[in-house]
Amino acid sequence: MAFVATRDSGFEIILKDGFKVAPGSTFICGFHGLGEVGFLSTAHLTRALEARRVGFIKSDMLPLFVSMENERLVLPFELYAYESFVFLVPRFQPHQSEQWQFIDRVARWIVENEFSEVLLLGGLDASFKEDDDDMRCVPTTAYKPLLDKWSIPLLEEGLFVAGPLALLLAELEMRDYPALGLLTYATRGRPDPRSAATMLEKINEVYGLNASVDQLLEESKEIERLEKMRKSIESEDRSSDMFV
Repeated sequence: MAFVATRDSGFEIILKDGFKVAPGSTFICGFHGLGEVGFLSTAHLTRALEARRVGFIKSDMLPLFVSMENERLVLPFELYAYESFVFLVPRFQPHQSEQWQFIDRVARWIVENEFSEVLLLGGLDASFKEDDDDMRCVPTTAYKPLLDKWSIPLLEEGLFVAGPLALLLAELEMRDYPALGLLTYATRGRPDPRSAATMLEKINEVYGLNASVDQLLEESKEIERLEKMRKSIESEDRSSDMFV
C-alpha cells in the first residue's frame, strides 16, 4: 500500500495514498487526562461511527508499543475519517520531551488543511461542579462566532486546562484559528466512561450524529460496581482494625 508523508524534523504525518482532507472538515481529538475522557470519547466515536483509518503520526519519541483491536494492529497515534470529520486518536500521551514539537506540527497541519473548526475533548474535575450543567467549554477567540450552537457555559475564571490539550488550544489561539475545548465533569483517579458518554451525547446533538454510547455506559456501571466493592472492603478492613 502506498503512502504520502509530510516531514519535519523527526515528525511525520503519514496519510494513506489518495486520502485528502476536504476543506471545511471538522477535526476532533482528545488526549489522556482527567478521567481519560478525551481519549475515551475520541476512540469510542471512531468505533461507533465505523470511521476508516486514514493515517498515522510518527515521531522520534514514538511509544514502543502496539496492540490489537478488532483483529487489526493499532499504533500509538492514528488518524480516522468519517464524512466531514477527521479524528486523531492518541493511545498514549505524546512524550513529554517532544510535546511542544508534536503539538506545533499538528496545529500547523490543521491550519494547512483548512479545517472549519477544531474540537478538543477532555475532562474537568467533578469537585468543581457547582450547578446542573455537565460541561464547560474553552473557545479560542476565532471560535466565538460559532459558540451559540453548543449552549455550554464557559470555564470559570481561575480554573485551568492542562497538558497537550492546553498546548493545542494555545497554539491555535496564536494562529487565530477556531477551536473549542469541550470539558465534561469527571471522576479523578480512574477512567470515567460515563463522562465520555455525556461528551458524545452532546456531539451527537450538535452534529446530528448517531454514535451509540451504550458500551460506554456499560463500562461505567462495571467500573462503578468495582469501585463500590473496593470502598466496601476498605471500610470493613478499617472496622476490623478497631478490635483485637
